[in-house]
Amino acid sequence: MNDLFGLSMNYIMIGLLIVLGVALSTIGWVLARNRVLFFIGVRNIPRRRAQTVLIIVGLMLSTVIISTAFSIGDTVNYSITNQAYSRLAHIDETVQAATGDNSGDLFSSSSAVSAKPIPQGQADQFVDAFKAVDGVDGAVTVIRAPVPASNPRAGQTEPFAILVGVDGRNMAAFPDIESTDGTVLSIDSLARDEIYANSAAADKLDIVKDDKITIFVGGQPNIFTVKEIVKDRALTGAAAGIMKGFTLSLARAQELLKRPGEVDFIAISNNGGVRDGIDGSVAVEKALNAKLQGTTWRAQAAKQDLVDQANEASSFLTTFFVVLGLFSIAAGMMLIFLIFVMLAAERRVEMGMMRAVGTKRLHLTEVFLSEGMAYNIMAAAVGCGLGVAVSLGMVRVMAILFSEFGLSIVFNVSARSLIVSYSLGVVLTFLTVTFSAWRISNLNIVAAVRDMSEPAPRQERPSVRGLGGAVRYAVWLLFKPTSWRTWWTSMLVCIGGVLLLAVSGVFFVAGVSIYGTSSAASVGSVLLFIAGVLTSATALVIALTGFFRIFQMGGLLLLLSAPLVLLGLWTGQAFPFGVGVSFVIAGFALTANQVGVQQRLVATTAGVVMLLMWLLFAGGRIFTNVGTGGIEMFFLSGVTMILSSTFVLVYNADLLLGGLTLLGGVFSGLVPSIRTAIAYPMANKFRTGMTIAMISLVMFALVMMSTMNANFNRIFLGDDALGGYQVVVTENPSNPIGDLKAALAAANYDGPGGLGALTLVDDVRVANPQAARVSNAGDASPSEKLDYQHYPTYGLTSSFIKNNGVTFTSRAEGLATDADVWAYVAQHPDAAVIDAFALPSDDGFGPPGFKLDGVEQGDPAFKPVQVSVLNAADNVSRQMEIVGVFTTKASGVYQGLYLAPAAFDDVFRKPESTFHLVRLEDGADSKKTARAIEKALLNQGAQADSLRQLVDDFQAANQGFLYLIQGFMGIGLFVGIAAVGVIAFRTVVERRQQIGMLRAIGYTRNAIAISFVMESSFVALLGVLSGIGLALLLAYQLLTSDDLGRQGIEGFFVPWLQIAAIGGFAFFASLLMTLIPSRQASSIPIAEALRYE
Repeated sequence: MNDLFGLSMNYIMIGLLIVLGVALSTIGWVLARNRVLFFIGVRNIPRRRAQTVLIIVGLMLSTVIISTAFSIGDTVNYSITNQAYSRLAHIDETVQAATGDNSGDLFSSSSAVSAKPIPQGQADQFVDAFKAVDGVDGAVTVIRAPVPASNPRAGQTEPFAILVGVDGRNMAAFPDIESTDGTVLSIDSLARDEIYANSAAADKLDIVKDDKITIFVGGQPNIFTVKEIVKDRALTGAAAGIMKGFTLSLARAQELLKRPGEVDFIAISNNGGVRDGIDGSVAVEKALNAKLQGTTWRAQAAKQDLVDQANEASSFLTTFFVVLGLFSIAAGMMLIFLIFVMLAAERRVEMGMMRAVGTKRLHLTEVFLSEGMAYNIMAAAVGCGLGVAVSLGMVRVMAILFSEFGLSIVFNVSARSLIVSYSLGVVLTFLTVTFSAWRISNLNIVAAVRDMSEPAPRQERPSVRGLGGAVRYAVWLLFKPTSWRTWWTSMLVCIGGVLLLAVSGVFFVAGVSIYGTSSAASVGSVLLFIAGVLTSATALVIALTGFFRIFQMGGLLLLLSAPLVLLGLWTGQAFPFGVGVSFVIAGFALTANQVGVQQRLVATTAGVVMLLMWLLFAGGRIFTNVGTGGIEMFFLSGVTMILSSTFVLVYNADLLLGGLTLLGGVFSGLVPSIRTAIAYPMANKFRTGMTIAMISLVMFALVMMSTMNANFNRIFLGDDALGGYQVVVTENPSNPIGDLKAALAAANYDGPGGLGALTLVDDVRVANPQAARVSNAGDASPSEKLDYQHYPTYGLTSSFIKNNGVTFTSRAEGLATDADVWAYVAQHPDAAVIDAFALPSDDGFGPPGFKLDGVEQGDPAFKPVQVSVLNAADNVSRQMEIVGVFTTKASGVYQGLYLAPAAFDDVFRKPESTFHLVRLEDGADSKKTARAIEKALLNQGAQADSLRQLVDDFQAANQGFLYLIQGFMGIGLFVGIAAVGVIAFRTVVERRQQIGMLRAIGYTRNAIAISFVMESSFVALLGVLSGIGLALLLAYQLLTSDDLGRQGIEGFFVPWLQIAAIGGFAFFASLLMTLIPSRQASSIPIAEALRYE
């Protein structure tokens, strides 16, 4: 993996190492400046070993998530790249028909048929010319086609294998045809009836050397003897998704396929071998295309393209997993902060005494930084190791999922990714620890020495009498300073921050201007970026410090909210608008607290209003003039809703005491334990709220994903997704089938119900995927260059238009029903319809490629949209009018652009193949029928599938990926579990005297233990239920919104079993974490506990 978020991984590593060096230098500076302070911090680590272990676990979890994401990215990159090198072997470039962007076409599973053959005479001239190009080692002409094959001895068949013919005269630079023991074999040594079978074909057909196999072309059998089993390579028939293949001479293949004088492409090998040859691909591709100038053929760097695709795929997966892990990372940062707040509370008296004898606040910060970095360095190392272990388990699942796509997943992790993961984990923790240490150092000396609560800051509220009093009161609500000196000092701090921010801007501009001009300049650019980041971060801290000195917190939030709300309204962006509205609510809440309104009332009102705002905003019920946003809104809404609900819970949890006490009436002996269990968490609202929020964040993400996925999967449960058909028969391009029923009759079809069970057969023609291109046309002039992109393109037939049951979610204006749309397509040769996946998505995700302009997700009606369809092989195009968009249900089966019959005939004069869609009589078994059709048409190589089975297989694969993602996100659950454990251990220390007093007044050991277990149960249960409840509420709002309703979402389904499993695991795992501290608490001797200070 070479890139992340568009930045080079090498430069990211350099930047993080520099920041890591700054963090470590800080600790080195503390050690060199005052060794005593350093050792005071470090000596605390071994004092309580169980607590130390929990702290390390808590600190390492963020690193585990980051390390897992990078390891998966490395694995995918290595697997795809390794397969590209292995499959292509000595092929570095290819020459084929110029079809626009050919990237990745030739060796993809959808491109077994050439878009346009090359005349052999011209190809031979090209081969001779290419050999003279600097950097080229050799070139060879190749023909290939999909064919069915069978092994009569073993009784095995394969309807879709790739037959490859190569010119043995030019194979010197391509030692790619190797036996399984590594012996290089010759094409010229093959007799007329001999052939090589690759390993994949041999495995599928149970072929051994000297077996007689049958290959069918045009429905005719051709018998060959397998001379040798060879490795899976591009020249032996292996391609992405289609591994099974056979190889013979070019002349014999041309004769067999009845294509004399034609080849499909020219393969070029560079100097340097399999891996190093790619280094010269850019120059060679340019030189080859210079020789091809003025022809209809183009060279492409096939191997380089596949390697680039591997990097893109790995970067996407890494980014995807990092984004999904944001909830867990956020929870991990909260846990780190909570851990150090609790450590400070434990040593509060000690720190107060240190301050009383002359220790400065900076010294306390240095002590905590020393301890935190000691934990940090150990925890990040353990986290990296565990992340690699977790990713290894996930890779095993991925290997099963990707095996169906012909991709072999091999675990791999680079040293660079480990360095980045470790550095990022240390840096994130360092920043959190630094903030925690700074906060801790600002303690009140007297209160700390006496172990009393921090005194609330005194605020003298001005009188509101008269106009002057009202003005002074308004000023007091907004501003803090009470003297001109404080005003000017704060203003100078703000100005300094702004000036420093301008300096950081200079660093960024300079970095952008020199990036990529050379390697040295790029490294210098990264250093400038780092300087810019550090400077801007410092500037923001300074500026915010100045603002905090000037404004009251409520007033500051209200001030910041205005530009954010206006920016959201002006740009239509949901993110700044949502943040701005949230700031308004929070600002009013803090202002109400400032004027003395009861805290419970403020927290409850603000929390409920915030929750309602985000629920209605997410469902599109309010603020409809701004967009819904993308994945960032999922994260923002989740965090905001969790924090809001946490405030409501911690300020009102005591109301639960009455209800729980009534429940305790059934078990009267538990009533004292219940009261004690609830009282202590409510007395420590900050600590309890942080723990609830951590558990809720991860539960919210897991439940939200499970619920949304379950409801989207239900779209395809009904048969209306199938368009009125039950079986699809895909013909082999080398063995076309004109009339399916006639072919079955000739093959003596004896499937369930016979031919009579096949009540209807309609055809859809398929355009060659290498040649088919689509572009938005709009009002483009004929001379304007259009942006053509790949998109599956099909040709409708009159029978399909008449009989199908495919439904639409959006229709052109004036077409009120689905029948109107199909009637329009039948009557207008320039009409077309398209699937819903072609519409742009607000979140930026979804399938890549062509996106249709002029129609938005969920639009019931739209003005007809103009697109241009291009056959890039023949350079034929035609303007089409989109008049309908399929429902999401139908799009899962019928993905692509469907042209009216006459238009398809005009643009794609020769379709690659045909889909035959079969409607069965009521009660017929589609799976058995599909198997019977495929068996009957074995010689034609037709593939028959039950549409229901295809949808079910898609859902199963989708469910597998969901479980993989949930497993990754589930790592975050351990953050909340660790938080419960840390708090449980801490409470035993804090409450030793209380435990002694309870024991002295008659509490039994069991009552004490039960009290601790119930306390953790109470907190964990609130977190679990809060996360589940909020996720279900938000999912309901989204799934019942108009946009998703028009995409086929009907009703609201809750996957209770999955949710119960997730919630049950989180709850019971949290309880397990409290068993040791609860037993420790119950075993404390009374006298010892009462003497504890």
